[in-house]
Amino acid sequence: MASLAQPAPRRRFGGRVRPFAGGIHPLGLVLAAVVVAAGSFAIALLGASGGDASRPAAAAPAASAARLAPPDGPAIGVDPDIARLDRAIGVWTANLQDDRADFVSAGNLALDEYTRGRLTGSLDDYDRARQATELALAVYPADTAARSMRAVLLATLHDFAAALREAGAVYDADRSQLQALATVGDAQLELGQYDAAAATYAALQARAPGAAVTARLAHLAQLQGRDADASALARRAVAEATAEGSAGPALAWYDTLDGSVAFQAGDLAAASGAFAAALTAWPTSYAALAGEARTRAAQGRFDEAIALYRRAVAIVPQPETLAALGDLYQLTGRAALARQQYDTVRAIATLGAVQRQVYDRALALFDADHGVQAAEALRLATAELAVRRDVYGWDAYAWALLANGRAAEADAAMTHALAPGTRDALLDYHAGMIAAALGDAGRARRLLSAALTLNPGFSPLQAARARTTLAALR
Repeated sequence: MASLAQPAPRRRFGGRVRPFAGGIHPLGLVLAAVVVAAGSFAIALLGASGGDASRPAAAAPAASAARLAPPDGPAIGVDPDIARLDRAIGVWTANLQDDRADFVSAGNLALDEYTRGRLTGSLDDYDRARQATELALAVYPADTAARSMRAVLLATLHDFAAALREAGAVYDADRSQLQALATVGDAQLELGQYDAAAATYAALQARAPGAAVTARLAHLAQLQGRDADASALARRAVAEATAEGSAGPALAWYDTLDGSVAFQAGDLAAASGAFAAALTAWPTSYAALAGEARTRAAQGRFDEAIALYRRAVAIVPQPETLAALGDLYQLTGRAALARQQYDTVRAIATLGAVQRQVYDRALALFDADHGVQAAEALRLATAELAVRRDVYGWDAYAWALLANGRAAEADAAMTHALAPGTRDALLDYHAGMIAAALGDAGRARRLLSAALTLNPGFSPLQAARARTTLAALR
């Protein structure tokens, strides 16, 4: 086999459980993410190799979304971890140019492109990882490690039903593939199958205890309204990750999770401390920058929040982060800058199928929040709910229904969103505004007061509307 470099031994994807690779209700991010999330769970997973220093000519350029950074965003340098990955990617790409049947290089290319995506937030990196995985499987269909990777990528790109099928088939065929078991639980969680996810995570915890599983349990606890458990588990995940030797981006992801859990619980001091720890571990973490920006905004420190958001969107211009930055510009009297961010959010919707699949929920919420394209918001939220019936899918659908003047239907949908008991000021706010639209003043006052009590600055623009509505109801 002709190649530029002797391929390294195949890095088996299934033997070690990675942090969650799907979506999470965003911090206003990610994940992905945790933006996680989100939202979305935005993870950073570090795996570097040596080789040529430049990005291979045959590979696609950096993320399309990165070219949409607003003009006022600061420039950023090249992350050394990304540079090392690019050298490795160059080696595997050259090997495949010499021999398209080199499934070992294809598998390694897929893993490195996936890891690059965890660092950059680039959907193009993930799509290249998917293409490399399919190439490896076309040559060697029985490769369970490559199939496990395909399941992770399906979850990362928000095709959760397909991820559940693929990961379940891999694990049924080979019970040593613990990453596949983890992906089963992750997909169940995103599909709103919380009891099934709890059982899967319990089985995973019995076989592979550690930070990656503890983090999943923290997220599940938060969705089930067990905030104290979620906070304790998130802190334990950080401690376990440190004990396991995690550092840099890998450790920063756990700190970011800790921060997002604290923010949702209304503990802004703890959230800020966790995000600061994440940025100490990885100064260019877009998820931690956005999380800390959201925390500063909730504290009323708008100028500091704007500076942090600008740094975050210069790295990854995610719709939630751009919208949050635009809202702060709007609240501080900089309408032209606000429009720039809002226009960029809408431009993301036109990038391609992968972007639409991942960002549909965020775009639906943006449209409903800002009173634009209400019909499009409902179309996006309806399509999303058809394939992902979790807490935040029902919430987005309810909010889009209200934007279209369908308050009674919105109330019914919101009942589904609130059923698992998730404590989130945003959920209470949406439910309270729906109740107000229905003329149920007592319930509206109770819900809006709950939102502002839990986290008075959960979203500066929406919190201001909550206070205005509450004052009118009183």
